[in-house]
Amino acid sequence: MKRIKLTVAYDGSDYYGFQRLNKLPTIQNELEKGLKNMTSIPHFVFGASRTDKGVHAKAQVVHFDTKITEITTDTWIKGLNKRLPSDIRVVKAEVVSENFHARHSVRSKKYEYRISKNESTPFTARYEVYYENLNWDIIKQVYKQLEGTHDFVGFAKYVEGKPTIKNLYQVNLRETKNHYIFTFHGDNFLRYMIRSMMGTLIEMAIGRKPIDTIEKIFITNNRKLAGKTAPAKGLTLVKMFY
Repeated sequence: MKRIKLTVAYDGSDYYGFQRLNKLPTIQNELEKGLKNMTSIPHFVFGASRTDKGVHAKAQVVHFDTKITEITTDTWIKGLNKRLPSDIRVVKAEVVSENFHARHSVRSKKYEYRISKNESTPFTARYEVYYENLNWDIIKQVYKQLEGTHDFVGFAKYVEGKPTIKNLYQVNLRETKNHYIFTFHGDNFLRYMIRSMMGTLIEMAIGRKPIDTIEKIFITNNRKLAGKTAPAKGLTLVKMFY
């Protein structure tokens, strides 16, 4: 028995997230379908991050176990990419120890959120968001407040029994010719957490939320104080750390 680790990139626009769903297109469904088409044997895929509907990935990590030992890593890549939709690509394959688990072995994750400086074109609209008249001075003044160890329940969809205290190691903002790009690096993320933080920053920057909103959310854990969840299309999973 071999355990195979895959690094997968995808455009999440046309998928209902990563996780397997009956009768709906998801990344996990497509990977398992591709594996069965390639080997004629069902394989079950385990993913590192359950990205939501419309969220993209440059480096999602998955693993699966297989009794087929003669297929090389290059053949896994080429064989799967021939059978996967063009918006899902396997970029790397490795044989790993049976102790490796795509989800449970993750030490931290990094995401990016992309805001365009100009109105999106048909060629960029799936991968960015655009807002008029954002006050970037306000954003630059407050976004670092998100860093650190906090209870992020006020920025997420609460799931009973799931821990809500997370370590957000670093939040960075860089400016390019066409974009403002936020990077979030943390040990783990709650559902909608990054998009809720982005929605809050955006509403502060257009004057809908006061400048002390982040502080109040951390004090009260009140989800109603946060901004509207920002669109999924601006968010990309960029790296897993093991």
